[in-house]
Amino acid sequence: MAIDDPEFYVVSKRKLAILFLSTFTLYILYWHYKNWDRYKGRHPEASRFGSTVSPVPRAAFWMFFTHALFRKVKAYGHEQPAIARWRSGWHATVLVALMLLANFIDVLIGGTAGDIASFASVFMLLPPFLKAQEKINLSCGDPEGKGNDRLSKANWAWVLAGGVLWVLVIVGVVMPGVP
Repeated sequence: MAIDDPEFYVVSKRKLAILFLSTFTLYILYWHYKNWDRYKGRHPEASRFGSTVSPVPRAAFWMFFTHALFRKVKAYGHEQPAIARWRSGWHATVLVALMLLANFIDVLIGGTAGDIASFASVFMLLPPFLKAQEKINLSCGDPEGKGNDRLSKANWAWVLAGGVLWVLVIVGVVMPGVP
């Protein structure tokens, strides 16, 4: 397998963390899209046998397709001992459960404490995504994700937009009465 044509979306953990945090986890939609798009590009036959791989809906409803994605990554990289030992189903379940908790935490707690807990949940979600990316990179022969480590101009635009959003969220949490 050539590193320049990976089966799944290879990206460095550093870049993933920057984009994940700066976009308040929205980068994960793109991440899922790219993983399914790469997979579909490498497996056009999947569409012929009743298992249509449509990257856009799989990204939009990623919580329903995380288990399938992780299973495919594990199957692809099964010759790597770290991938073979990876409990991909458990990892996917934890990731989906944490995302559901993060989405409902401010409702469960309420008030400013709920806002702060929701804000903090972004950081709680990062480690499982980084672990998944580690497995993807390893299975694709680029353990460090060096093939996609640099931030592009578009990435910087998202970081900048996310930075503005972070400031607005922090101001909203610290000074809730300010319009």
